Amino acid sequence: MKTTITIGLLVLACAGHARLQPLDESEMSAAHGAGIAVALDNFRYLMAPTSYFEQVGISPAGACTSTGNTSGNQSCWRRGDLRWYGINISGAGAGGSHWNESLCDASSLSCPRGGQIQWFSPFDNPYVMRAWSPRGMAWDGSLVNQDASSPDKTIYEFLAPTSQPDYTLSFWGEIEAGATRNSATQLLTAGQGINNTSGGGLLKSQTIIRGNAAGSVFRLFQHTEPGNETFGMMYHSYLRGDFRFSVAQANSGATDIIGQAPVFEANEGLIFRNVEAFLPFGQLYYQSLVLGPVGTSGDFYLQLTPIPNNPTVYNRFYGLDSGDIRGFETARTATRDWQTPCAGGDTACQNYRLSHGFVRYGDWYPAMAGWAAQGTRETINASNDGIIFQARSGSTFNAFAKRPIRIDKRGETSSMQQTQNYNCDPNNPGVCFGVGEGPISSGPGNSNRYYTTDRVNLGSARIEGLLINQFHMESCRPGVC
Repeated sequence: MKTTITIGLLVLACAGHARLQPLDESEMSAAHGAGIAVALDNFRYLMAPTSYFEQVGISPAGACTSTGNTSGNQSCWRRGDLRWYGINISGAGAGGSHWNESLCDASSLSCPRGGQIQWFSPFDNPYVMRAWSPRGMAWDGSLVNQDASSPDKTIYEFLAPTSQPDYTLSFWGEIEAGATRNSATQLLTAGQGINNTSGGGLLKSQTIIRGNAAGSVFRLFQHTEPGNETFGMMYHSYLRGDFRFSVAQANSGATDIIGQAPVFEANEGLIFRNVEAFLPFGQLYYQSLVLGPVGTSGDFYLQLTPIPNNPTVYNRFYGLDSGDIRGFETARTATRDWQTPCAGGDTACQNYRLSHGFVRYGDWYPAMAGWAAQGTRETINASNDGIIFQARSGSTFNAFAKRPIRIDKRGETSSMQQTQNYNCDPNNPGVCFGVGEGPISSGPGNSNRYYTTDRVNLGSARIEGLLINQFHMESCRPGVC
């Protein structure tokens, strides 16, 4: 790996009695933002195909006592062990290998391990770590860091490059049910899962992502909720590319031995093409991710704090149109115009896009009045766009063909195989009538209820204007939660 590292100037004046001194808040706030820049060219990160991370289970409460169709194997739990092998970040061009080191072409989703990434983060667009004081809004609606010469709070920020070439992120894994080994003292081959002689209780899978995470941001800051001004985090995840999850192993490289690197079938699996996802978890300085303990056994929670019930906050970040109480017109306008940059000085538009995420599988969405067409709708067996389910080579399955071709936002009773168009009065949200803007237009399909195929395209899927108000996630031991 060839790396180039550029460090924002840090000078230590070394005198005879010089000592390192801790920096206080006021000193850190004076940082000018140059930070530490990390440039990586000809970059590649590889774990050995049999090196792994493991999540080890324990015998759960209500554990199964037998196998097969017996009472001791019904409504019960088995210990589960999970392992992730051979994690790598590598090139997405020609050249590469399967997990057993046999050669393949990493320019496709058939090959999990590629070569070097030439410009993973070049010197003029590097990864950046820095401390600085950007403007923002506190929990109570007051503005933070309005005076650049005397800022209130300093954050630590980790920035991905704004542009990157596509690269390959992949791993293969095992899910094992019913193991009895002591993971601290016994090898993986001891105490294997149920039916261990034939590999039963073991499922191997492969995950391949070809894309990049350019534009992602991670920040550490002080959460400003009154009485709870605690350490907080925010992460704005921005991912794009193609994704494949598969479980079928190739006949030439199949193995059901624990820890032995398999070769997976070239095309089988669940595939997502042209994925683009922006998920904002937290905002400066009023919404953050926080960690905390649960009980005394090492469990923890991860919480995204709620958006303040404060119109000063939510009117600035979560609405555009005056009087749009339900937010439909705001969301419709923002979705329609997402490819058009916000006008200079239009902070409402900028704040809305910063606080609302989206997830898009496939690049198609309907051509309607006031919308720009974004591609041709996928055929029923297209492999280059959308959500695809692909059988292994030589296999077929029965696909359900009659997917709805028009969807009406007024509800299920109107969202049938065929329904009328609708139009909504922008001055009266929810009032819909007549013909015009609104339906998903019909596309190529198959009028049979079922048909036999080796591949089916499920179409595109889009979630626009995604607002994450709050979530709470806890870890716990099986049978305890």
